[in-house]
Amino acid sequence: MDNITKYLKFISLIIAVIGAYFFIKILSNGGDDATVGMFIGFTKWVLIITVIIVLFYSIWNLIKHPKALKKAILTLVALAVVFGIAYMIADGGEVVTKAGTLAAGGKSKFISAGIWFSILLGAVAFIGFIFDTIKTLVK
Repeated sequence: MDNITKYLKFISLIIAVIGAYFFIKILSNGGDDATVGMFIGFTKWVLIITVIIVLFYSIWNLIKHPKALKKAILTLVALAVVFGIAYMIADGGEVVTKAGTLAAGGKSKFISAGIWFSILLGAVAFIGFIFDTIKTLVK
């Protein structure tokens, strides 16, 4: 595990140096499109590689531990149920955008469902917090 930490620190140092190079180059050139575009491309690739590595190790860890896999699947099913409830509650009416055009009802419904999903998850978290606080006070 110590070797992995050394490699990660080295990779982080390389990414930081490249980022610093782009930062200085952008400041010295006044933010021309080519330099900013290269920096954005570099950032996208770092993000994509990071997401791939995280997904790989997460899936690998779930495969190695079947109990954790079962718990993860149950959690995903619970989130899907909450999203289903949020989608049923959501309003799918047309919305006028800033540009004056109408947004389609389906797109509006998904946005509304996302808002309701956040509200429902917040409510569940708040209820859990209250329950935990009461449980701690009773002890």
